[in-house]
Amino acid sequence: MSQYESQPGDLTRITRVIDMKLPLTWLLGVAFAAAAAFASMYFKLGQLGEDMTDLKITVKAGNGQSATIQGEIAILKFRLENLEADKRQPK
Repeated sequence: MSQYESQPGDLTRITRVIDMKLPLTWLLGVAFAAAAAFASMYFKLGQLGEDMTDLKITVKAGNGQSATIQGEIAILKFRLENLEADKRQPK
């Protein structure tokens, strides 16, 4: 008899193994807990992706503002140096 052939009592034997060695409530509980964990991870991963997108936008905006401020500081330093140079020159 091959492994693919079944006898009339095979289904009963499988049912007995599930009921006696692994209670059905445990199996269902573990399956539900695993499904809930996977669903939770899936949705948290989606939220994490959205948060990362928002963070990228914020960082790009911050970099632009930083470049603008650095440019303004460079202009102010140049003007200050010119004013100091004018003040040092004898009249």
